[in-house]
Amino acid sequence: MHKFTLWFMAIILWPAVLSAQSGSWIEDSLGIYNKKISEALHNEDFDKVAAYCKYLSDQGDKTLDPLIFESLYGVAKNDLLKNHPEPLGKIYQYIGNLEFFRSNIEEAKNAFTLAMEQYRKANSKRRVAGMAMNLGVILERYSAYDSAILSYQNALYIFEEMKDTSSFASCFENIGLAYQKKGDFKTSWSYLDKADSILQTNTPYTSIRWAYLWYNKSNLLTDMGKYDQALYVALKGLRLSEDLGSDRKINTGYVMLGNIYEKLNDEKNRLKYIYMALEFSEKTNNKMIQAEIQYSLARYYLEKYKPDSASYFAELGLNYYIENNYLDGLSLGYALKGEINYQEGNYRQAIDNFKIAIKNLSSSGSMDLANIYHDMGSSYMKLKEYDLATEYLLRSLDLKEDMGDIGSLSESYRALSQCNKERGDYKRAYEYQVKYKQYDDSIFNKTKSKQIAELQTQYETRKKDQEIAALESEREIQQLRSDRQASQIYLSLAGLALLLVLSFVFYNRARLKQKANRMLEAKNEEIAKQNREKEILLKEIHHRVKNNLQVISSLLSMQTRSLTDSKVVDAMKESQSRVKTMALIHEKLYQYDDLSRVNMKEYMNQLSDFLSQTYRTEKDIQVVIEVEDINLDIDTAVPLGLITNELLSNAMKYAFQDMEQGKIKIVLSKQKSNGYQLIVSDTGKGMAEDLDVKKSTSLGLRLVHTLTRQIHGDLSVRSRPGTTFSIEFKEESVLVA
Repeated sequence: MHKFTLWFMAIILWPAVLSAQSGSWIEDSLGIYNKKISEALHNEDFDKVAAYCKYLSDQGDKTLDPLIFESLYGVAKNDLLKNHPEPLGKIYQYIGNLEFFRSNIEEAKNAFTLAMEQYRKANSKRRVAGMAMNLGVILERYSAYDSAILSYQNALYIFEEMKDTSSFASCFENIGLAYQKKGDFKTSWSYLDKADSILQTNTPYTSIRWAYLWYNKSNLLTDMGKYDQALYVALKGLRLSEDLGSDRKINTGYVMLGNIYEKLNDEKNRLKYIYMALEFSEKTNNKMIQAEIQYSLARYYLEKYKPDSASYFAELGLNYYIENNYLDGLSLGYALKGEINYQEGNYRQAIDNFKIAIKNLSSSGSMDLANIYHDMGSSYMKLKEYDLATEYLLRSLDLKEDMGDIGSLSESYRALSQCNKERGDYKRAYEYQVKYKQYDDSIFNKTKSKQIAELQTQYETRKKDQEIAALESEREIQQLRSDRQASQIYLSLAGLALLLVLSFVFYNRARLKQKANRMLEAKNEEIAKQNREKEILLKEIHHRVKNNLQVISSLLSMQTRSLTDSKVVDAMKESQSRVKTMALIHEKLYQYDDLSRVNMKEYMNQLSDFLSQTYRTEKDIQVVIEVEDINLDIDTAVPLGLITNELLSNAMKYAFQDMEQGKIKIVLSKQKSNGYQLIVSDTGKGMAEDLDVKKSTSLGLRLVHTLTRQIHGDLSVRSRPGTTFSIEFKEESVLVA
């Protein structure tokens, strides 16, 4: 899917007009502007040359007309521009942008590289950072995700040096998308969330910039299997794109919605958006979008059991990705060919296709890989190679469990059940069928219940053979006795009548019990639904609190830059770190399933990383974290986090003033009798021996004393050598992981 790729796009993209109008502009105006550019070159007015080229780029953005490319390349090669790096860099930048839009990835890479070289000569740091962002996007096209992340981080360092917070969001967003491609969805979501927090401080919701972010979040949610949430976010992006008249982003929304409706099995809406996207991509000659849509059509015809049509569209899409060496696209194409061969019964050829798909897949932990493993296992099962079938089906199951994709587990369990049934292992077949039933939405489906009963019967058949034989013998004996004693016939009939009456009574009670159970299940489901809604609401509250605290932190950061008094700057930084300390707590809470407790090990490490960045120095100061895997409730975690913030920041600022190196150690451990101990120590110059924390004039130490009392803890201080703060406290309901 498309994402927010080029760092300057949100600034230069404008709504497209109809292609007929643009064609008319080429005929009427291109020659005029070429003449204006020639005159500006002759007059050595190179800024005006760059401005005219920018206008040509805007027109090319609408139509991707080859004549505009020809004009821009001709200007870039003019010898008069060689000694003017700034305007020449802009022209190469415009060329790279347009080449990317028409999916000439290699040409775009070359143009951006040349633009970066010229901007370096001109000492234009912001534009160098912008080209680093663009090259990161290009590296992603080649599946070099680690290199792409490094390129984005290089841009981030430049923006930090320039204190350009508005560009942080673009860096964080692109880093998050690279992690998504690597299959690290948790890290990806954290970076997209950072971008969201920054945009809230400086970007109105009417900006097209939000459409980029919402589309990217929707794409990630789709990969995570959260299709309903993905649909909601994608529709937000499409509505904004339509309000702003951005044809390109409207088309991006069409492509995304087609894919999401495919996952939701909504055939009508799926085809509607696929053909809307195809019409636009053909109008603009965007080969990449055409390839994506051709894959979508191949999947559609595959589902309709039309392998010839599916193969036709799969080959069309695959040819584009082969020409551009786009590995993820190659992987999807060969996986599609494997599914087509499987449907046609060419199982060995299907396996070969799946192996090529795995070879080209960039992420070793993605849902795509899980699906390919599943299809390979199914192919081996058709060939009756049950050991290999089981191996690949279990690989697929492990990946799905690791990614938390509960919705697809039923398919894996069903395949494993079928595999074990075919090889005669009815016990395992029954166990997997039970698990399949637990995860399947249609748990009351009679057909599936019959399958379970059949498997269970096959499993128990051998055990019951002897019991059946014994019953048959007993019936024979009873028949002999009845022949000898005719009088017992009437007694047997009476007993049978009584049995029928009792059976009717028991049957009626069983029906009543089943009805009560169904009512109870419905009530439990309603309660569970209410609990899920409350949990989502509570997570949203924590998320909003975290975002609000992040906004406060950003405001404090921006205010600090305008201050010159070092004491006031230090006070603002201290306030910012305290706000960030509380924000981290709420960030942790909405990320966990348990909304009432915070994992202190992860929290202390994040807090340490943040403070190290805030008070970074040239000195060699080592921070060592030794925290056990302890979960504390929010009432204890917040004051304990603030205490750690005060002690750690105090040590970083003052403990090593006359020293070039040192060590700070944070220890949180469980003690006897449900007690806990926090120790923050340093190897610095130490504090005055007669220091009384209770009477100290330092705001930080007073806070430490007050917060220690709040958690009913005991504080002790030991100094020289270094300084050690020790706090012992208790909490009745602490959970140790």
